[in-house]
Amino acid sequence: MITYPGGVIRTALKPGWLALLALLVVVVVSFYQLGMWQIGVSSNEASREHAQAQAARPTEPLAEVTGPQQPFPSDGAGLSVTTEGEYAAELQFLVPGRLLEGESGYWVVTPVRTQDPGEAALLPVVRGFVTDPADADEPPAGSVRVTGALAPSESPGEAGDLGRLPEGQRAAIDTADLVNAWDDPVYNAFVFLVDEEPAVTSADVRRVPPPVFGDSGIVWRNFGYGLQWFTFAGFAVYMYVRFLRQAARGERPGATPEGPQAGPPGNGGPPAGAAPHTPAGTADDRAPVPS
Repeated sequence: MITYPGGVIRTALKPGWLALLALLVVVVVSFYQLGMWQIGVSSNEASREHAQAQAARPTEPLAEVTGPQQPFPSDGAGLSVTTEGEYAAELQFLVPGRLLEGESGYWVVTPVRTQDPGEAALLPVVRGFVTDPADADEPPAGSVRVTGALAPSESPGEAGDLGRLPEGQRAAIDTADLVNAWDDPVYNAFVFLVDEEPAVTSADVRRVPPPVFGDSGIVWRNFGYGLQWFTFAGFAVYMYVRFLRQAARGERPGATPEGPQAGPPGNGGPPAGAAPHTPAGTADDRAPVPS
């Protein structure tokens, strides 16, 4: 009889059980990866659906969405807007430390002096991305219609500590800072350029895809599939431990424990079918006394 639990360790170190343990590790790792993949799919699918819903909203005139120095509209993030004006090339600046397709570089931000009804105002426009500041061309003078995705003002802390920046660069598109730097009123928003008429931005300035704003959530169907794979992994571990313990006790793995065994007969009488036993010297054994 193998001693338990020391016998469990000795049993687990046998070649057959070591091979089974290796198989268990492969199965558990595979199930875990499948579960994580399904959870990732649930998030990516939700982001894709959210991006499609964001892109499906119709383009609206900027003047109907927000105005200069007004609070950013609660449902304005990602909204496609259009406005007409003229690029203020003299106010163009670069935002360092930005990424596009794995490359680090600069956003090229040029404000448009809008021609919407009312006084002229400046709307920062992310015209594109460059890896070399020398590629950031200045647009020519003239009227232009820009269409893009509306975004709220950035916070200086979002860019991290970039240190002292050269002239013509800013750490973030912070409209609160731009209000103090520019003479004209400023929109409390900026735009990721999607289209301009006429096209005055050079090909060296690559367009920056508008980000997906808001919480896209998850697709619960795929999330549930991920939890199922985790459950399968846990069940595989449980069955391995159960069979190992049974083998250590000398039982056949997977066997159901038998019911309680009958103990030795007590004082409740002789076994069934046995002749009654009368002790010697009792009254039944004595010979009758002759009269």
